[in-house]
Amino acid sequence: MRSLYLVVLSLFVELPLTAQVADNGDGTFTNPILWADFPDPDVIRNGDKYYMVSTSMFYFPGVTVMESSDLVSWTIAANAIEAFDAHPYYNMDGGNRYGRGQWATSIRYFNNQFYLLFTTLDEGSFMCTSPKASGPWAVHKLDAFLYDPGLFVDTDGRVYVVHGNTEIKLTELTSDGLHVKAAEQPIYTAHRRGLEGNHCYHIGSYYYIFCTYGGPWGNQVCLRSRSLTGPFEERVVMNDQASYAEKVLHQACLIDLPDGSYWSIIFQDHGGLGRLPFLTPVTWTDHWPALGNPFDGNVRLSKPIQSSEATAFPTSDEFDAPALAAQWQFNHNPDKSKYSLTERKGWLRLRTASKTDSAMHARNTACQRIFGPHSVATAKLDISKMQQGDKAGLMLLQDPCATLAVLRSKNGYELQVAVNEKAEASLPLKAPVLYLRAEVSGISDKAHFYYSVDDKAYAPIGSAFKMGYALSIFCGNRYGLFSYATEKQGGYVDVDWFRVSHRPLFDRSSCAEQSIEAEYFDHQYRCEVRLSAQNTGNRNQDVAFEDGGLIAFDRVQAGASEVKAVELTLACSAPGSAIELRNADNGRLLGAIALPDTQGAYETLRLALNAPWASANRLELIVRKRHKAGVVALDKMKLCK
Repeated sequence: MRSLYLVVLSLFVELPLTAQVADNGDGTFTNPILWADFPDPDVIRNGDKYYMVSTSMFYFPGVTVMESSDLVSWTIAANAIEAFDAHPYYNMDGGNRYGRGQWATSIRYFNNQFYLLFTTLDEGSFMCTSPKASGPWAVHKLDAFLYDPGLFVDTDGRVYVVHGNTEIKLTELTSDGLHVKAAEQPIYTAHRRGLEGNHCYHIGSYYYIFCTYGGPWGNQVCLRSRSLTGPFEERVVMNDQASYAEKVLHQACLIDLPDGSYWSIIFQDHGGLGRLPFLTPVTWTDHWPALGNPFDGNVRLSKPIQSSEATAFPTSDEFDAPALAAQWQFNHNPDKSKYSLTERKGWLRLRTASKTDSAMHARNTACQRIFGPHSVATAKLDISKMQQGDKAGLMLLQDPCATLAVLRSKNGYELQVAVNEKAEASLPLKAPVLYLRAEVSGISDKAHFYYSVDDKAYAPIGSAFKMGYALSIFCGNRYGLFSYATEKQGGYVDVDWFRVSHRPLFDRSSCAEQSIEAEYFDHQYRCEVRLSAQNTGNRNQDVAFEDGGLIAFDRVQAGASEVKAVELTLACSAPGSAIELRNADNGRLLGAIALPDTQGAYETLRLALNAPWASANRLELIVRKRHKAGVVALDKMKLCK
């Protein structure tokens, strides 16, 4: 074990942080609508409200139902299942259900109640019902295994499930949706393996099945037929990477709006954070849907429904309520006898609930999603009641798993950083109260740990941790607060608060002297995001332009100082090309520069502006005269005073 003893605390200076919300407050929103793991989304409209479900896998309380009035801002209506008693492994008794629990829930409303249909790999399919999204919910076991089920109610009231992988099948349920009425029948065989993620709709004279060729390089597919049993035609209806290279948006659902239009929520694999949901408009041509804006590659769009208030998904918690906030889930069925919010008012008490040598196999770990693009989570812990052999602290739960943990040994307290239980750094502790912090970048997937004894000076500990994403866990990395025993149970830690701050991609209100990554655009045209050869350890990306291609940034303010020049870091193998910077508000050319042939190497060029610039509602960077055989790839730009 490599030990690191920090005698003098270094000061960790936290940048100004603001909550990251998709709603821009001006009638527009920026994708993704939720910068966190919400895989396999399904959404319905009921009256003037929208309800979304996704995969929560082994996390409980789970099968989360979310509610929105505008499809952009979402709150938690309920966790439909408090604890799932289908197998002892859900209690982490003899094993676990990592990667094998609830997934791809389908939601519908009929018979004056909500229905949630999901499947687990080992226990089969289950239906949850409730007259209200807030619950309580009843759970019913179906005598079936319905892979990626799409619950569907036809216009005649008959209830079906479209399901399967590669071979898509149809199963009819009884009218109450709680029993299988007829044996499954095949209705479509894909031309290649992996077609899944089924959602079924009857619109006009056609039946549509939305599905995807699975994995981060799949694409969104639509099947169409005038009969529910086929024959079906197949068409790709979206193949887009947005601003995250090589990972295609996929597994979408259709959402009808009161005005007759349709939108879709679709996710993108986004590294360590997991699968992020995007909201995109749907257009129709010859009775085929197409997802996305056909005229521009917009990340920033007008909201489908105008609403007055932008809300952020809950993350921070002062633990003042008598029950855990709805964003908290355990990586197993919760045991209410092992945690408390009332024994010490205003604190979360986490008792040791198991004896183990691994945080991944310990019980009593409270978790929540990590939100990007940049997140800083800090917890205040009272460790004075830990027993010898106890471990407690802050973790990033996926595979690999990283922990910032306090170990109480016979020699006292010790703070350790470990990856998959292999200690990387440690130091002795004496203070009974400790502050633990994790700083996470959802761009580079890098995380750094810090600690403090006074909540003022924070010292780094350990090296940068590279978050991974493994399907064996399935859900993206999560923050976790844990307490477990390695010798005997009986100890506990108290957590006073858990506070999370978020920083946006860049500060649009004061961008002078900022370096702005090219892929942070709001709009793109005739260009694509690609992985670059620069700084690949931090997942650096370029924007590669065609002739006339542009990227645009909305609502950019220089701040206290005007911008007089722009530094462009780029690679060019297309001699004779030029870059223009324009203020689209008035069409004014701010400056232009001819590009040298860098032969694919990256260089930084300085573009002097024709006149100082202070603000723009839309700032455009355009490539002109790019030769077809060459490449112009922009890495980043810096707006200089």
